[in-house]
Amino acid sequence: MVEQLSAYGIEKVGIVSLSQNSMKENNEVIWGAMQEYPDFVVGYADIDPKEPEAFDEIDRTLGDMKMNGVKFMSWKHGYNVENCPQLEPVVDAIARYGVHIQIHGGASPLCTPYVWTLFARKHPEINFVFTHVCGREFGTTCIELIRDIPNFFVETSANEEMDILREAVRVLGSERVVFGTDWPYKPSNIEVDKIYELGLTDSQLEDVFYRNAERLWDTPNA
Repeated sequence: MVEQLSAYGIEKVGIVSLSQNSMKENNEVIWGAMQEYPDFVVGYADIDPKEPEAFDEIDRTLGDMKMNGVKFMSWKHGYNVENCPQLEPVVDAIARYGVHIQIHGGASPLCTPYVWTLFARKHPEINFVFTHVCGREFGTTCIELIRDIPNFFVETSANEEMDILREAVRVLGSERVVFGTDWPYKPSNIEVDKIYELGLTDSQLEDVFYRNAERLWDTPNA
């Protein structure tokens, strides 16, 4: 990963693991990467709100390990965000650490964007990010949903719909659109090149490629 992404001028990346058998195992993988590449890897915690150990894992990953973000992948963990009462107290616990929350948007009926806007309005002190601009299914919808929620961003990876990406910049401004790679699932050259194809100014490109990530990572865990 480090070699491949560095080839495209990427100097730092936020990563989460979702391929192990439990959230704790996923987080151990990321902790190892943080230790091996401290200047390159920003670790994100995988938290499953249904797990009884979720609160302990929040304290372990954000408190002890100083991970600098959390990723929710509801389709991976098998819950519907609109019918998961455990989710709200888990989000409340994460908010105490001041790190941003990433949400896998689109690609599944379990990943609808609506409920997350309620959490973002409840917690204006932290930032939220819809990855993949919620895909083809919910791309335009998610942009409209978060238009007036200044602490909600979108991330660009794995969404190749140029009209959706342009709409994100037009509606939200370049200050709320974050570059991502979705490595290793998508070719990094395409993820980089499509941003240049949006016709952005140099200042807008700087926002998308790195300034917005720096803002998301500007937390007590940095």
